[in-house]
Amino acid sequence: MSTVEAVTSEKLLHVDSVGEGPDVVLLHGWGMHGGYWQGLVDELKQDYRLHCIDLPGHGKSDYSNEQSIDDFVRRVGQTIECLTDKAFHLIGWSLGGLIGQRLTLHYPDNVKRLMLIASSPSFMQRDGWLHAMPESVLKGFADNLLLDYKATLNRFLALQVRGSEQQQQGLRELKTQLFSRGEPDQTALKTALGLLQQVDLRESLCSINKPVMLIGGERDTLVPQAALPETARLLPQAAVHIVKGAGHAPFLSHPVEMVKLIKAFIAYE
Repeated sequence: MSTVEAVTSEKLLHVDSVGEGPDVVLLHGWGMHGGYWQGLVDELKQDYRLHCIDLPGHGKSDYSNEQSIDDFVRRVGQTIECLTDKAFHLIGWSLGGLIGQRLTLHYPDNVKRLMLIASSPSFMQRDGWLHAMPESVLKGFADNLLLDYKATLNRFLALQVRGSEQQQQGLRELKTQLFSRGEPDQTALKTALGLLQQVDLRESLCSINKPVMLIGGERDTLVPQAALPETARLLPQAAVHIVKGAGHAPFLSHPVEMVKLIKAFIAYE
């Protein structure tokens, strides 16, 4: 496994790269880090070159005062440019999927296929978009983040597995990994949470003329499964798959099914 931590106009993000084959970039969710992909990486590294990126202020990546989703996209894009000069497949989970959508819009010639896991163009309920979190829930996270960010992260973890078939086991796994790469930057957490509140990409999805696979958990309470077909209607080329019994992290609770889905999606022409 190699680690990229070079310096260009600004410091690149931390990346764990492993495997041989077509390039696949993986972006994690809010408050997490690239280590959460390890189970998938172990199963896929024989067939693909996998790049697990720590988002700004998460895991081992520093925070450079990014304020907007385009700031996050810029740093992710600069990092990817130093990893490969070829087109790549992109997998984004939750917040990582939101950033992945925007990244695909910014780099249409570089992203071959986009897989969104438990993600949508708007994480907050808005006019005409009810299959999302109420504004009060995200505001509550933001308020509590200032008081006790560790407790807020743990509450978020609990919501990710609520109602799933393997709720207790999934929660233990999430908690075990949470600070394994150090504690996230609290300002980065606040900023990234703001993206989940503010960003609405619905109107721009029609410009993503790439194959997109939307993966959702049947029991996801953060991105309800009903949001996926609504998102698919906004995309020119989209398919939906719901993982039965899964919550917000189906790749952790149902890894065998997820590996099959990823291989089939990347291989399909």
